Amino acid sequence: MPGLRVRWSAPEARKPYARPFGVSFIDDSGTALGGVAVSGADLLYYRQFKAAVLSLTGELFAMDPVEQHEDQQRAWLDVVATLLPPAKALEVTARSEFDHERGRTFSFHVACDGEPVATLDAATLLEYQELQASLAHQSGRLYRNPEVEAVDDPRLRAAVWERSLRHMLARPDPSEAIAESWPWR
Repeated sequence: MPGLRVRWSAPEARKPYARPFGVSFIDDSGTALGGVAVSGADLLYYRQFKAAVLSLTGELFAMDPVEQHEDQQRAWLDVVATLLPPAKALEVTARSEFDHERGRTFSFHVACDGEPVATLDAATLLEYQELQASLAHQSGRLYRNPEVEAVDDPRLRAAVWERSLRHMLARPDPSEAIAESWPWR
């Protein structure tokens, strides 16, 4: 059965407009038929991957087991999970920065098994799939949370993700926190 190989480049991931994932298309005999370079989002979102392949090669891409699955995105993530190392035990730390236009804002530094791997903004951190794509882009690893992915309803999925995030996100340093006691957590 034809397949894929994926290579991630750390130096490439840090460039503007980066496409750090090299995806090779492999035939039944194991011969590479060519490839494309894509971003983390292009790799993790199935429809976006198909669009990237079409845009970069002029060829339609379809993977039969994914196409036949009722939840193509989940099936595609199962495929991608076999191609990328997993990101486990995420720890998220809020760090303030001063922006001359917006004032003080926080960015979120993500560590995986104690190793710093990514920096995200608040909007990306709050959206599970955006976090997955950005983390993959910056680290070459795939984060999956089975509890979140088990929920089909988008509103409920967001709530489950935020509950998980509460356990990963360390409060800001007391010198930067809005209040010592924050009742909305």
